[in-house]
Amino acid sequence: MFGAGTIGLLAAYSALIKGAAEVYVVDSVSERLDKAAEIGAVPVDYRQGDPVEQIRGLRQDRGLAPGEEAMRGVEAGIDAVGFQARDRLKHDVENPGQIVGDLARLVNPSGHLAVIGVYAEKDLNPAPEGNVDGRLTVPWGTFFSKGISVRFGRTHDRRYTVLLRDMVLSGRARPSVVVTHHGRLDDAPGLYRAFDRRAEGVVKAVLRP
Repeated sequence: MFGAGTIGLLAAYSALIKGAAEVYVVDSVSERLDKAAEIGAVPVDYRQGDPVEQIRGLRQDRGLAPGEEAMRGVEAGIDAVGFQARDRLKHDVENPGQIVGDLARLVNPSGHLAVIGVYAEKDLNPAPEGNVDGRLTVPWGTFFSKGISVRFGRTHDRRYTVLLRDMVLSGRARPSVVVTHHGRLDDAPGLYRAFDRRAEGVVKAVLRP
């Protein structure tokens, strides 16, 4: 899982509920990584080095069965960041291809990649290597040679509404786990500014009129 905003954290949480043995969450904001650990995922801080190699190292350290040494990646990856991804080496610079490129290296052959981060059709302020029409260079050759299936976009939300409601009511799922702040409507501007700056630990705020 690349991206530990609200969507990424809930996706990681959902994967754990569905029985994933291990879920790695990559981000650079300490409070978000702490929240990932709180829900049971393994936080990976890309400020500490290449996240792909960090995850491969973690998987190697846990002890793989004989013959698995060449499969130290993951079976499924999720891009929950999108076109506004930051370059790992230049954190103040957008690099729209960073996450997709990392996941192409990380996902095992015959694995799966889901892109739920937003990729806009028009980018009014493109990165230095970006394009205003949303075009993006993607390592299709790697995906092809590894036989990775790739899916994009939103789910059909209503398909899961009743199921998710019942899971929440039964206590099986607690989506409120990602909420970090509560406030009144008067607090909204400050909370949104902090969220936009990835500051003050604001991941998800709930406003009570």
